[in-house]
Amino acid sequence: MLFFPLHRLAAAATLAAAIVPAAQAQTSYVPVMQQYGDFVVTRDRHDALVTLSFRQHGYWPGGAREVVEVRPLKATREGQPMLLAFTKGYTGQGTILIGVQNGEPLMRPISPLQRDSMVRTERDPEWGVPQPGHPEMLLFPRDGRALDTLTGELLWFDVPGGVTGDYAPAMLVSVSPDGRRGAYLTNALTKVGIIVATRDDGVAGVLTLPPDTYQRWLKPLSEAASAQAGAAIKARQGRTDSNRIRRELELAWFGQQFQWKQGKGGWQVTGLGLSSAPPEGKQP
Repeated sequence: MLFFPLHRLAAAATLAAAIVPAAQAQTSYVPVMQQYGDFVVTRDRHDALVTLSFRQHGYWPGGAREVVEVRPLKATREGQPMLLAFTKGYTGQGTILIGVQNGEPLMRPISPLQRDSMVRTERDPEWGVPQPGHPEMLLFPRDGRALDTLTGELLWFDVPGGVTGDYAPAMLVSVSPDGRRGAYLTNALTKVGIIVATRDDGVAGVLTLPPDTYQRWLKPLSEAASAQAGAAIKARQGRTDSNRIRRELELAWFGQQFQWKQGKGGWQVTGLGLSSAPPEGKQP
């Protein structure tokens, strides 16, 4: 049998008593908190959702109880950063813009949830597509809107017909450098064209694209989107919304083939050896 002096046993007990609280302190979990001005976003590792507060008071934008993620923008309102957030569930509003007005946070919907594809949208939230060459401008083509992240301004344009939804006859594909005009890609029975619309004074430019545009350019993009979504469904992982993939491919194609050019009639688009021009009867 081994014997130890009493003073050594007492020292060992004291050391053990000091180690246990220290180990417990190292393993204790503290939720991650991110502060954006007077907004605080808190995330718990055991929860897929975040909580949002403003000036130490809980904030549920538009009554949404399930906030998935919050992203700050460069734009500010009343000295407070504007936020882009995605909310889900039956109280969710989809993708929203949050800004302070008269000392209170207010939200505006940007890309509402589609109830018939809610689960798919929740898996792949809509954060907007950075415009090629102008990444501060986020395009929301399904919703016919754009967001200038530098100013926080939500943009839409005065174009005839439907511009929202998966199969809209006209899709927003670009915003002019001054933010006053938007270019829409039109596709009716494989007849493809471009409309340049103003903020509040109708159509400022039109362009009919070559007859083979759909077969040569857009049909392959649609087929690639379907193949990518089909592979994701088969693998049970990845992006499965073929319409959304197609829209993003078309946005990239437009950015590669077309650019804005300023002339006497204001901003117009040019590409494929062609340029848009004011419609007949509406000269600058």
